[in-house]
Amino acid sequence: MVELSVMVTEAPSIDAAIFTGPGLEGAELCETDTTNCATTDAAGLASIMLPADQEVSYTVSKDGYGPYLLGDVTDEPLPTTNWPLISDALLEADAMKVIVPYPWSPDGTLSLAAFSLRAGVTYELLDETATPFYTDEQQETTVGLTATTSTGRGGFFEVTPGEHQIEFGGTATNCTARIAWPGDAANRIRVPVRAGHLSFGSMDCDEP
Repeated sequence: MVELSVMVTEAPSIDAAIFTGPGLEGAELCETDTTNCATTDAAGLASIMLPADQEVSYTVSKDGYGPYLLGDVTDEPLPTTNWPLISDALLEADAMKVIVPYPWSPDGTLSLAAFSLRAGVTYELLDETATPFYTDEQQETTVGLTATTSTGRGGFFEVTPGEHQIEFGGTATNCTARIAWPGDAANRIRVPVRAGHLSFGSMDCDEP
C-alpha cells in the first residue's frame, strides 16, 4: 500500500495568490467511487492508503467549492500535495470572464501544468475539441493566448467526461508524467475527467 497525503487550502482568489490561503477543515479526500475516504483536520491535512503499483484516481471536495479529480500512479511514494479548493462564487465569477458555464456539469474542466513552470508550452487535447485556455502573468484565466506564460499553466473548458490524452509541446521537451497517467507516446499523459469536476494533469520536463 502507498500513503496519499494532501493539504487542502481555501483559495482566496484565482490568480497568483491561489496557493496562499489557510488550511480548509472538513474537505473530503476519497479514492474515486469507493468509501476509502478521509476528512481534513483543522490544518487542512488528510491521508488515505492506496494500492501500490496501480493507476488510481481520487477526488478532493467540499460543499460550496469546485471539486478536484486527479489521476496518478502509485509506483513510488506520493509526495504531499497542496490542493486549493476554489469557492463556487469565485469560480462563477471567473467563468463569466471567459464566457463558459459554471457549474461545469455536464462537462468537466481540465487544468494542466509543465514543471518547471515556463513560458511557451502548448497543450493539445488529442481526442476531442474543447475550449482551450492559458493563464496570464497574474495567473488569471484567459482564452486569448496560444501558449503558456511564465506561469506554465493552461487547460481546457467543456471537456467530455471520460479518459483523455494530452500532448505537451512548445518549450516542454523530454517530459514524464508527474500527476497523471502515462500516455501512449513521449510528452503525453492521460487524465480522467468527470462532470462538474476540475481535473488536473502535470508533467516534469527538461529545463528550456
